[in-house]
Amino acid sequence: MSYEVAILGALWVGLTLYALLGGADFGGGVWSVVASGTTAERQRHLVAEAIAPVWEANHVWLIFVVTGLFAAFPRTFEVLSVALYLPFSIALAGIVLRGAAFAFRSYADPRSGWQRTWTNIFGAASLITPLALGAAAGAIAAGGIHVHGDAIEAGIVSSWTSWLSATTALLALAVCSYLAASYLTVEAVAAGDPQLAEAFRVRALASGVAAGMIALAGLLVARADASILWHGMLHRGLPFVILSGIAGVVSLVATAARRYQLARVASATAVAAVLGGWGAAQWPLMIVPDLAVANAAAPHATLRAVFIGLVAGGALLAPSLALLFRVFKSHREIGRPPAAGPVSE
Repeated sequence: MSYEVAILGALWVGLTLYALLGGADFGGGVWSVVASGTTAERQRHLVAEAIAPVWEANHVWLIFVVTGLFAAFPRTFEVLSVALYLPFSIALAGIVLRGAAFAFRSYADPRSGWQRTWTNIFGAASLITPLALGAAAGAIAAGGIHVHGDAIEAGIVSSWTSWLSATTALLALAVCSYLAASYLTVEAVAAGDPQLAEAFRVRALASGVAAGMIALAGLLVARADASILWHGMLHRGLPFVILSGIAGVVSLVATAARRYQLARVASATAVAAVLGGWGAAQWPLMIVPDLAVANAAAPHATLRAVFIGLVAGGALLAPSLALLFRVFKSHREIGRPPAAGPVSE
């Protein structure tokens, strides 16, 4: 295996982990702002308690992907920075505002206008960021970004507002909401609150069905507007498409049956398979249709240094993150004392 393939595989793992972990944080922000009913405050509290210990650590994966892309595939980094400057700027603003709002709302009286304001900002930023990142992902696969030598041809708006980008933007938002609701059912069970578990169970079912429908629509859009991606999905990406569909159905059935642990694993598998299918479908292109992996990679000596850094860094990072999640995400009481009676898992 060449260095560029190994490094690209590692970056794709990082992107997938950001989607599964950071994406769920964005979805939690969405559910926080739309919380309703008699359990609304408990819903927001559960979201805050679930996110608070790890949300900053989850952004490590985004930093890893960005810096790894800059070091190992500088031409790709350059093209994306120019062609998708606007959606990436929107996403960055959303990430910053979301973090600030999450911190500020934590120090306010729950009944104050101050907290309501920052809760709304937190929710809006959690909504905007996955939409912008999803639109950018669609632009990479749609074929609207052209590279000819040193020239980059891409409309500042048109490059990321195609039908495919619109579909992937909605898919990203639905997936984040789906993951968050699926994870939060487990958190609610750990807190001994079956009423909250039921509230997020309904949200998981609704957002999971929505994500599946948007994914199917995305295949139709790809067939009409992104021929390279469509043909890749029928060949190299087909196993991932099948896996995603099966895992998605298993997740919904498990959620309906209140098998929340199984539903969480299946939902994460379904989302990981979607990302894997995207990468496999457009291989060996990094940006459709003009920039291939071999043409975008840094010199061999640079790739070797980056690879060594990844191996050494991974040996330090993996156990550190495992310890972080073990300490802060082990089953614990959240929000209120456990309710009497058995709770389904």
